[in-house]
Amino acid sequence: MGEVHALERGSAGDLAVRNLYTGELTHVTLDPGKADLLEAPSIPGACPLLRHDDAGLAVCPVHETWPAICAEYACWRLLVLDGAGQRIARVMGCRHLAVDDPGLEPLLAAHRDRLGRIVDEAAWDEALAAALEGAGYRVVR
Repeated sequence: MGEVHALERGSAGDLAVRNLYTGELTHVTLDPGKADLLEAPSIPGACPLLRHDDAGLAVCPVHETWPAICAEYACWRLLVLDGAGQRIARVMGCRHLAVDDPGLEPLLAAHRDRLGRIVDEAAWDEALAAALEGAGYRVVR
């Protein structure tokens, strides 16, 4: 999530998480007793809010008011966005393509046989990305 979201601090100490792809800004509230966690560095590559506590555990200091994006988040290798920056699909795990927009299915069907013959995972990702980008979608790797 660290490549998708950024932490923004307001002048009054309020916090917000910005989706770097869509620009959406979600205000969050620190959980009671967790303000000191923000003094620690964030965990590289993770959500910009995630910090290690004194015991070394990864803790979210806004867990009680976390944005919907946290509940919806799933690890992905490729993220597919439409022209408006909305997520329409993502590739997770071993070639698991989760499609959020059924309108994408005809394009995928046209490439399914060719993609099925590709053995190398990285080559499969690149072939899928090329097909999607060729159709005007944005693919985040």
